[in-house]
Amino acid sequence: MTTDKRDIIVEAAYKLFKSNGFFATGVDSIMREAGVSKRTMYKYFPTKNELIVAVLAHYRASCQQQMNELLNDMSQGPREKILTIFDDAATWFGDVNFHGCLAVNAMSEFAGKDKAIEEACLQFKQWERSVIEKLCISLGAREPAILAYKLFVLLEGMSAIASIDKSEASVNIATVAEQLIDAHTVDA
Repeated sequence: MTTDKRDIIVEAAYKLFKSNGFFATGVDSIMREAGVSKRTMYKYFPTKNELIVAVLAHYRASCQQQMNELLNDMSQGPREKILTIFDDAATWFGDVNFHGCLAVNAMSEFAGKDKAIEEACLQFKQWERSVIEKLCISLGAREPAILAYKLFVLLEGMSAIASIDKSEASVNIATVAEQLIDAHTVDA
């Protein structure tokens, strides 16, 4: 169990931001959720925006750990690993607690308002795309950067749709990803 007050605050804020959004979540509710005083809160995070940047870093670290675990199966080749990402994403998108990507949500609320938040969001998306691109390179795909971009757009698009439309997707995103991979790897 986490005992570091800073970590407790970040975890509480993460939970609330994820379910309620950034603007709708007040510092008082974060303090209540974390069980900390105003003095403790401001000792670690003088501003709410600094806390948001810390939460985004926490989110990225959590996603990186999950991605590493997902892709750790050495028996899988790059194609299978890409499809595993899409299968996992489909499960995540179908979760009733899925409220969209936290980095995308932050960017939509803070675009043009806070450079540090924008940078944290950008770094998250660059990391995400680089994971896919490295797999496309390992796959030996023709134009791996273009394939990676298409796969990234598919993933982001399905995430955006799933955050709004809670009904079951009419397409299997892993199947669409497989079709994209085939278009870049199978000789015509």
